[in-house]
Amino acid sequence: MLKTIGILAWGGCLLTLAYQGIFWVIYKTWPSISLMDILRSVFGLNILTTLENLPLDIIVKAAYVAFSTQFSLFLWWTGVVMFGLMFTFGLLRK
Repeated sequence: MLKTIGILAWGGCLLTLAYQGIFWVIYKTWPSISLMDILRSVFGLNILTTLENLPLDIIVKAAYVAFSTQFSLFLWWTGVVMFGLMFTFGLLRK
């Protein structure tokens, strides 16, 4: 399961970069797709109202990550973490 999630995350990363590359070729500008853009458009989430009940320092950190992290970078590191967990669990089982 972790391997599948890792492959899907890296595939999504490549698709996001392909979209941004095609957009750059056509319009000569690099579109910024942040994690917040995806959360807002795909899931309809507003991270600030979702995090109302958490401490202020966590809200500030989560908002910073959501607004500043590029979606392709998020997908890349998600894939790295999934493959790392798969490798670690494989070692622990032996």
